[in-house]
Amino acid sequence: MTTPALYEIETSEGDDGTMHPGDQQTIAEFTAMLSALKKAAPWTGQGDIAVRIGEYGLERGRPLPEQQPDADPVALALIHPDTGTALTATLHCAQSRIHGAWTTPYRLLTHALAGRDLPADIDLST
Repeated sequence: MTTPALYEIETSEGDDGTMHPGDQQTIAEFTAMLSALKKAAPWTGQGDIAVRIGEYGLERGRPLPEQQPDADPVALALIHPDTGTALTATLHCAQSRIHGAWTTPYRLLTHALAGRDLPADIDLST
């Protein structure tokens, strides 16, 4: 029995066997995201953080300005990965949910990029 793939990327080739430039960009972004997931930079208290939402999702979190990096929980707001617009009011996020420092390749795993809303009953306390 084979395990179903978590991700499947369909590409198209030209008559000469080369990949379409749009497909090349998609593959490059996806590869960067996988690499970033495997080698997450720790959050040092500066900048935005990647917060685990659900089993596979990550969201961009912006800690409150006065937030100490060693606090548990961390007070933050979830923000849109591209615009920086706040998507939530202040939430209290357990340190165990922090994947690491936010980096652009994580945007592929966000609700916003998938065109979905965040869960209404989002709880980051555990």
